[in-house]
Amino acid sequence: MDLNAEAPAGIDAEVERFRRRLGARPVERLDAAPPLLRASVLVPIFTPRVGPHLLFTRRTEEVLTHKGQISFPGGQQEAGDGSPLETALRESYEEIGLKPGRVEPVGELDDVLSAVSGFVVSPHVGLIRGPAEDLRPAPTEVRSLLLVPIDTLLDPAVYRSEARSWMGAEHTIHFYTVGDDVIWGLTALILHQFLALWRAA
Repeated sequence: MDLNAEAPAGIDAEVERFRRRLGARPVERLDAAPPLLRASVLVPIFTPRVGPHLLFTRRTEEVLTHKGQISFPGGQQEAGDGSPLETALRESYEEIGLKPGRVEPVGELDDVLSAVSGFVVSPHVGLIRGPAEDLRPAPTEVRSLLLVPIDTLLDPAVYRSEARSWMGAEHTIHFYTVGDDVIWGLTALILHQFLALWRAA
């Protein structure tokens, strides 16, 4: 399978349907008043001939939060960022060497709260042109990259959920197991939202 081959028209049409689905719905914003901080992540879609894939990072044990977990590239908003999307693009370049010019914004997902780390996170979906092999992860932040077909993530066999109590409230925790990797926590919450909209598209 050639992951670098250009996507056929059918895959681009699938992405375009998803873009329209995102644009037709209001985005839910959460208040990020102190002590909460605002952050953004990029949900990167690659569209090789074999079908659309999502890119994740495997975090190192040296990062401040979510050590060793699977995540989307992203991080905390800085004073010089003009928008949440700019935060996602800047952080993606710093973490994995993804140049902003390679990212075609597709739309936004609803904000999510990471209560454990104190962040309100804005997920931005981007279509990435060119191969993932050109990316250069920052060694102190990203141990390696994980490229997963969206069809794999939609397979019910890779998904499970658990109900957990935290601070007096019930929460649903999502888990996606892909080979030896388990996507859970904040990233799985964003992924669950993405996949629900992708199915609907």
